[in-house]
Amino acid sequence: MPNYAHWVLANVKDVPLYGILMIILNDDTIKLLERLERGIDKELMQRNWEEMMEIAPILSGSEEEERAIMYMKEKFEGYGLKCNVHRFDAYLSQPMYSRLNVISPVEMEVKCTPYRQVGSTGPEGFEAEMIYIPPEELGYADCRDKIVLCEQKTSGDWMGLRNGLLLRLQRMGIAGLVVIEQDDYKDFVCHQRADFSVSGSPTSDNIDDIQTIPAVLHISNRDGQDLRKIVKQGRVRAHIVSEMDTGWKFIPLLETEIRGNEEADKFILVNAHVDTPPFSPGVVDNLSGNVAVMELARLISAEREHLRRSVRIVIWPGHEIGRYAGSTWYNDFRWHELRHRCFVSYNIDSPGADGATKFRDIQITEVMEAALDSIKAVTGGGVESYRWATRAGDGSFWGTGMPHVSITTSRPEELYDPHVNYSGGGWWWHTPYATMEHGDVNILEMDVKAEMNFIIRMVNSPVLPLRFSKYAQKMHEILVEMQEKSEKVRDYFNLDELIKRAEKFVELSKGLEKAIEEKAEALSDEQLKELNNSLMWVSRHINPVAHSNAGPSEQMSMETFGALPFPRIAEVIDLTNMTLHQSHEFKLLHNKLVRQRNIVEEGFYQANQLIDRIIESLS
Repeated sequence: MPNYAHWVLANVKDVPLYGILMIILNDDTIKLLERLERGIDKELMQRNWEEMMEIAPILSGSEEEERAIMYMKEKFEGYGLKCNVHRFDAYLSQPMYSRLNVISPVEMEVKCTPYRQVGSTGPEGFEAEMIYIPPEELGYADCRDKIVLCEQKTSGDWMGLRNGLLLRLQRMGIAGLVVIEQDDYKDFVCHQRADFSVSGSPTSDNIDDIQTIPAVLHISNRDGQDLRKIVKQGRVRAHIVSEMDTGWKFIPLLETEIRGNEEADKFILVNAHVDTPPFSPGVVDNLSGNVAVMELARLISAEREHLRRSVRIVIWPGHEIGRYAGSTWYNDFRWHELRHRCFVSYNIDSPGADGATKFRDIQITEVMEAALDSIKAVTGGGVESYRWATRAGDGSFWGTGMPHVSITTSRPEELYDPHVNYSGGGWWWHTPYATMEHGDVNILEMDVKAEMNFIIRMVNSPVLPLRFSKYAQKMHEILVEMQEKSEKVRDYFNLDELIKRAEKFVELSKGLEKAIEEKAEALSDEQLKELNNSLMWVSRHINPVAHSNAGPSEQMSMETFGALPFPRIAEVIDLTNMTLHQSHEFKLLHNKLVRQRNIVEEGFYQANQLIDRIIESLS
């Protein structure tokens, strides 16, 4: 799998903070925002937070999850909102317990936590030889019938072991895997982690893409250093237990909507997951997010007569142990209206973390300027960096076409644990230490203000604030870099025509913004509605090819965590690295890439055609 980590984070100099087209807010909306900000009730948020912490931990499929959903439903209904609780079957893998004992040549017990996986040893576990395999040899060195001790940080992959590697080890006959936590920031912690395989509940087509290694355990960096010294000496035997509860469970999803008044059929999807990680109270992952959503619902519902568009709120189950089962089910269940009516998915996860005093970065999308304006309204400043929008945080809608965004505070660099994802960068992420002292209602208030600003800007701006030029520039840059890295195979496969389409997309996007700036104020309500619908469809054409390798109603693999730009054609790097450029394998991959390139080019073509028509209609 090629490594494009250098594309994920972009220096602030690469993308100007604000374009020539600022988001227009009229006096009534400015006053609305002022009222909403003044209305934030920190004491109420603190009470709600503490009450939800009394329910936690909240595992999907549990009684606690049902209680949490009913708690939030009661709150929403108290604000005058009508709620739907949808129930559906989801394929969940809940870690129950694990145990690791070295039995020879010394006896010792090593504290561990099981990955969120499908395989299970059963309560008795098993005994086998334990060997150490370094990162560069993992997946190549013989491991049949062995318990393998390895590093979480594998070659070129900061998130650790991915499903492609785990499936390879499974085919090689591995008995079990013990993974040394890479986090040396707090070397005693062991973050509860998951394999990255299919997204949401599996289908008959991809059930076999979920690895079933009987045991995948995680141990702390500190314990891993000691165990590695012993295992590298050889002739070590260990006993391992990893008990999982895997199967279909009936789980609840909460949905409500605050209806707008002028373009009520269009809505922003405000969403958060209700469940906490296994073995963790989840104070800011994601109880704080649920508290924020309740406060947003309380305030916005009281001002519903002042909303232009609608605010739909959905609370996901199955996030932690279902591989985003709730959001992927919702994409299936509501696909048509999401496709035609939702203009942005706004995910709220991990606000209010202790020490998270700044907004660290923002995703590079067509709504990045709206997000930046929202942050500036609260802090007076911008962000340090920009990143390619990823699959994390229930980003289950890239195939459907809407942009995804989140705005969350972060701890400063000196307090930021670089090995977590995310809890504001707090070292307690996905651990039993995620208790109330690691939440700060004053920080949560700042998060809610930024969230409120973004939601109201998206809902009340007469022209939907979808600005494509900076997004287009980043896409063009990525494609050019891909071509540069694949020059060796230019005569067989190149991106020349695709890059031309991308260049045109940049040019047209700039022209579109200029035309809107000059003409939008003179448009009638009906013309504004038509313009906004067209802007949505530019997103529908470009986002699936930039972020997904699956069909419009399908889910992409979680293998790259969504951080790989243009996943349909990313394997051009693999094609380049093949030794024999006319081998059987080369021709197979070449044929695949040609077909996938056609889909990407079509996305740019359709977006360009539509922008051309929009500009013509505004002239």
